[in-house]
Amino acid sequence: MKVSLIFTSIEINPHNKAVAFRDERLGFVPPISLLHVAALLEREGVVVDLIDMEAENLSYPEALERIRGFAPDLLGFTVTTWSFHSALQWIKRFKADTALPVLVGGEHLRLYPDETMAYDAIDFCIIGEAELPLPDFIRAFREGRSFEGIKSLGYRKDGRVIIDRTLQYVEDLNSVPFPARHLIKNELYENILSRKKNFTALISTRGCPFNCAFCSHNQLKYRFRSPGNVVDEIELNLKNFAIRDFDIYDSTFTVDRIRVIEICKEIRRRKLDVGFTVRSRVDVMDKEMIDSLKSAGCHTILYGIESSNPEILKMMNKGISPELVVETIRYTKQSGIDILGFFLFGFPGETRETIEDTIRFSLELPLDYALYSILLPMPDTEVYRYYQERGLGDFWAEYTLDESKPGLIEFVDTGVTRAETEVYALKAYKRFYFRPRIIWKRFIKIRSFGEFRRMLGGAIGILTNNDGK
Repeated sequence: MKVSLIFTSIEINPHNKAVAFRDERLGFVPPISLLHVAALLEREGVVVDLIDMEAENLSYPEALERIRGFAPDLLGFTVTTWSFHSALQWIKRFKADTALPVLVGGEHLRLYPDETMAYDAIDFCIIGEAELPLPDFIRAFREGRSFEGIKSLGYRKDGRVIIDRTLQYVEDLNSVPFPARHLIKNELYENILSRKKNFTALISTRGCPFNCAFCSHNQLKYRFRSPGNVVDEIELNLKNFAIRDFDIYDSTFTVDRIRVIEICKEIRRRKLDVGFTVRSRVDVMDKEMIDSLKSAGCHTILYGIESSNPEILKMMNKGISPELVVETIRYTKQSGIDILGFFLFGFPGETRETIEDTIRFSLELPLDYALYSILLPMPDTEVYRYYQERGLGDFWAEYTLDESKPGLIEFVDTGVTRAETEVYALKAYKRFYFRPRIIWKRFIKIRSFGEFRRMLGGAIGILTNNDGK
């Protein structure tokens, strides 16, 4: 049996069009979710071809020709909520031109399986994590057996859609095979934070034990891989694919300080010459953990700062204060690790004054990078439920069913409109990145023409967007 997994070109989120220059210049990150699926399929004896249309710069005819040459039995895609219709258009085209059955997965299916299966181009869907249902589905598909009784699967039978909504979770993440990176050209991937060639992303946990109101990761049970298992993956990628830089994609890598320190010790013990980036909260870091991260090769930490306003931080359930942000950023900077700060505009309670103060705060902090985002209430988050209670309804269910539905959600309970916030975000980018210190630091760290091109394109995008004046 053969399967083609296709990572399609992604359109810019309409909520972020004002800062599209940012998303377009971040570089390419491997499609880790599809690489995980590929590894599961290979474990079942399936031959897999993974097509990354973005990184490989493939046109539709080129991707279609590759599929026809491979002659798979099944096409697989991952879909996200905000880009659902973009992915659906690709799925419809490939389906029409190949007549092959289509399987989709992704977090969107956990929330909206009925709405997704409303489209005839989609034949099967996996609900939630794939490790348990996917092997059962593949065995039944290959043997021509009924799909009845397979948990966490959606399929069609006699013109009806049948969906088993059971959510299954992998308890032992060490049992999950490493992503099948041998299926991609690892040299194509890099992002604005990567320091060395080659580069990849790595996931060492699932779920999140914290309760940020704008995030859905806390709706999933928190689980983590052992230190040895994480470092095994790093070592394998270094030896097999010359991957020397890793973006650890966990929402909060630093939840368990003992685990983090053990991972760092193991990297040093094996003498692995690698660099990596992690995401963290300012309230879980201490000097020992930062020093340990630095000694193991961590070159950048991404902190969720979000706002300088204590009341908004409280509404977000962040559990942090501006004073703690300053303290943590200070000793992170002293360690020699670069810092990226995430900031979020438009949360309930936001005003022009609170945004201006957050921008001022971001400029006073010794950050190397800043990412300014505009609130988009996503399903299965506390802020989405807040919006629903105030008349939004289930916007994303309606959006999934109707691509003509306007894709913009106006703010609730703020003193600023979405359009005004877009202007502030552009102003923040200009003020942060066009300071001499930042320009010089970016310039001396350029490692490739591709990086220079992305940096130049981002700068031009900021400067030519008139809304940011």
